[in-house]
Amino acid sequence: MKRRKLGIRLRFFLEVGAIMAVCLIGISVVNSQLLESVYIYNVERALRNMAQQAEQSGDNYFLLLSEFEREEGVSIDLYDATDNYLYEGGGTFVSGNKLNIISRKENDDGSYFNVVSAEGSSTQYILYGKTFENGYHIEITTQKDPIQENANLATRVTTTITICTLLLALVFIFDYSRRFTKPLIQMNEVMEKIANLDFSAKTDIERKDEIGTLARNINKVSVSLDNALTELRMKNAQLEEDIEKERQLEKMRRDFVSSASHELKTPIAIIRGYAEGLKMNLREDDKAALEYCDIIMGESDKMNDLVINMLEQSLYSSGSKKPEFSEFDVDEYIRDLLKGVTPIFEEKEITLQYEGAEYTAFADRKQMSTVLSNIVLNACSHAKEEKIIKITAEKIHNCIKINVFNTGSKIDDKDKDSIFTSFYRADKAHSRKEGRFGLGLSIVKSIVENHGCDCGFENKDNGVEFWFTMSFAPEKEI
Repeated sequence: MKRRKLGIRLRFFLEVGAIMAVCLIGISVVNSQLLESVYIYNVERALRNMAQQAEQSGDNYFLLLSEFEREEGVSIDLYDATDNYLYEGGGTFVSGNKLNIISRKENDDGSYFNVVSAEGSSTQYILYGKTFENGYHIEITTQKDPIQENANLATRVTTTITICTLLLALVFIFDYSRRFTKPLIQMNEVMEKIANLDFSAKTDIERKDEIGTLARNINKVSVSLDNALTELRMKNAQLEEDIEKERQLEKMRRDFVSSASHELKTPIAIIRGYAEGLKMNLREDDKAALEYCDIIMGESDKMNDLVINMLEQSLYSSGSKKPEFSEFDVDEYIRDLLKGVTPIFEEKEITLQYEGAEYTAFADRKQMSTVLSNIVLNACSHAKEEKIIKITAEKIHNCIKINVFNTGSKIDDKDKDSIFTSFYRADKAHSRKEGRFGLGLSIVKSIVENHGCDCGFENKDNGVEFWFTMSFAPEKEI
């Protein structure tokens, strides 16, 4: 049979009650054992004080000793050096009777305490004797039985008080255990409901101690778990949306393959058409044959560039091509790139504005050159009207921000979310004419994110500004 566990309230009452009972009973037992010894010690000290005062009184001892006998209930005898009575006590304790010494205690000053009884009597007395410096000898006797009776009476009274105190304490302990364990029981009930995922119950304990803090924390845990469960249910409800997003990603992957196939299909068709024309006209027209060969080679180069860009985008987006960080001068980095694109600026009659930069970056210079090159070439393709490209460098939030601005049309709202997507081209006809495939900005985003940095764009009043960030080179220790 399974043993029933005691509740915390009953356990608290029994344990605290047992401690209180042990303490009170212990006090009662110790009191009964020591009370008589304490009484006797006080009596002996009183007798010693009487003898000391009598010695100091000189010849005026008669009145003093009479007063002691009257007030203290003792019998006093005073002898001279030849054992003649100088003062004979008026008490009748042991007068004329032979004394039997029951116990004797010698003191360091020559005085003594005897416990005596008269012959033929069971009554006991305490006798204190001392010899003065002038040779007088004093004996002070008091009855011991009243001391024992008082001690026994005090023990009975103490025992009675202990029992009453214990009973009263048990009543208070029961009430206190009820009040003390009430919040604990309430918190336990709330926790049981929380364990069953019922977060409606709350504790209403208003205390400023640790129990109050625990109750408030239980309420906080209940609210937190309720919120977490609600959030979990919301996430479960959104599971279909996540699946739908996964389907959309799959669609994006298919669109990527489709876009890549489409980009490859055009040059392949052109190559095939001119190859067939070359095959038919090669012997009749050498000039046309050479022209066909040039076209085939050009389209082959486009295909090669597309494949290289696709591979490059794949490496960067998958994180396979890790950056090799090093320090480099930003101004030199920008100027080196501009040297390579100057012919394009001249061909398109684009005005370049760049004033220099005094920063040292910490990044993969080669990859970051690809970033800047793609952004600048993108600006060249879209530079219109005044045909100005402006490059600036600035410090933004502990990073180096490179800005590339070009005059021309702004980016439409419908294109903003897709501008860094692979194969996306806002101006498809113009991009195809220039041999661009819509991978440049996608590569930019992948490289920048692999560096732990950021990129973006912003429409300006008379154009568009693309930007990206790089980390500063760490400061060297001096």
